[in-house]
Amino acid sequence: MEGDLVEVSTPRGSVRAKARVSGIRDGVLFLPFHYGYWDIDEGQEPDEAHGRAANELTLTDWDAASKQPLYKTAAARLRRVRAEDGSPAPAPTTGASAPLGSGVRETRGGPAAEADEDVRGTPTGGDI
Repeated sequence: MEGDLVEVSTPRGSVRAKARVSGIRDGVLFLPFHYGYWDIDEGQEPDEAHGRAANELTLTDWDAASKQPLYKTAAARLRRVRAEDGSPAPAPTTGASAPLGSGVRETRGGPAAEADEDVRGTPTGGDI
């Protein structure tokens, strides 16, 4: 159910997160791997109890032919840890992570997430 606390486990470890139920193909799950630990004092890595990045669960290996890292795929088990009240997970409501149900409000980042660019100006010096 949307927002339930789930545990994603592989032979390398486990991560807990709130679920976002989307229209992704049956038998497939997605766990963000970009965010790291910018919001905790250690900043670089988790302590034993707070793993949450997908790349902590995948192999450190490369495809022999393409030399691409294999950190984007892994066999995993998904288990509900705790049922919640159905509040949406803090994930974008657009693209691949769009919720399946229509009752989830659109996610908005607010002023801190806004980006603006003005390309009309002329450079005042230096290389571009």
